[in-house]
Amino acid sequence: MSIRMIGTDHSLAGVEIREKFSFTGRQAEALMEEWKAREGVYGIVLLSTCNRMEIYINTEEEKADYCGLLCENRGLEKGEYGAYLRERSGRDAVRHLFGMTAGLYSLILGEDQILTQVKEALSFAREKYAADKVLEVLFRQAVTTAKEIKTKIHPVRRNLSAAGEAVKKLKRQGEVFAGRKCLVIGNGVMGRLTAQTLLEEGAEVTVTVRQYHRGIVDIPAGAARIDYGERYKILPECDYVFSATASPNLTLTRERLEMCTGNRKQIFVDLAVPRDIEEAVGELSFVTLYDVDDFVPDISPEMKRDLEEADRLIEEGVEAFWSRYECRELIPAVKGICDLAAADLCGRLEKPFRKREPVHSEELLPVVEESAGKVVARLLYALRDELDAEHFRECVEILERRLR
Repeated sequence: MSIRMIGTDHSLAGVEIREKFSFTGRQAEALMEEWKAREGVYGIVLLSTCNRMEIYINTEEEKADYCGLLCENRGLEKGEYGAYLRERSGRDAVRHLFGMTAGLYSLILGEDQILTQVKEALSFAREKYAADKVLEVLFRQAVTTAKEIKTKIHPVRRNLSAAGEAVKKLKRQGEVFAGRKCLVIGNGVMGRLTAQTLLEEGAEVTVTVRQYHRGIVDIPAGAARIDYGERYKILPECDYVFSATASPNLTLTRERLEMCTGNRKQIFVDLAVPRDIEEAVGELSFVTLYDVDDFVPDISPEMKRDLEEADRLIEEGVEAFWSRYECRELIPAVKGICDLAAADLCGRLEKPFRKREPVHSEELLPVVEESAGKVVARLLYALRDELDAEHFRECVEILERRLR
């Protein structure tokens, strides 16, 4: 078996290419179901965010053309779009997942959203019966390592999100948000983060919500709300418009904007992939349009030191996972050794037990057998954690020979 990965991100492709490889929930479910049905594929997890799309596969298909399969799924020509995809396998794929989950490969270095997105991708794959045990362990280990990195290296001391970086960059350009009217289209995680960031700057924030949402709709305290269908009515009053939905459809088009707005200067910020705002909106004379690729932060000397320490923690996490991964075929043998050791102990204790009341021996022997198995298992897995795969395999083979 081999762990393979294929995907693209902001370092390989601009937003106009990334949106072609973006997946909705239903599209992700369909691809996972299709690929999981392939012979030799045991598990698959698909991650699709604003800045990246990555698919992780646990498979025996050493020669499968996942680049071609992915392009075919998206209705794209491999010859034209294959160059925007990157394939990884083995330790390289594992190391990439760990670094990505920690936010080290994000457009906003160290951002926190990707950790949640990775957990959600695993949860979705599990819900659709696409993830297998190997990918479950891999993704959980990646999340654990990412949390360790954020605890030791990135204490909660800065707003690490695309919205926060956008506001910071616009302020450096002389923009002022205090007292200004801002519209945020979208009330998902990114939309709420954007609204909260603008409120902290003293802006007057209005958030769009969908009518079909039943029950209580959670928006940041201090923000007003309007129905999504009313968004064009409020646009002429706004100084800044941020759009951050997960919709595959456009939220704002040039034609509608020309009909409802005047010529007052406005700034539009599109934080979504696929893009929410029609690219032609940026051609309007009164509009300045930004997308998520426009907000790349500078890396400070402090961040460079953080990265070196993060790399060390990632290597530790990768090694911890890989030692278990390489030894996974020994699990049946370990169980067999535990059973043999427990049976051997019970055999040695059976005669002394028989001298006691029969009722006591019948009750004690199963308990002793179970306990002995657990003790041996604990010792063996302790060995696995301390030895490399080759030496642990030798230990298992020796124990098997001696106990049989």
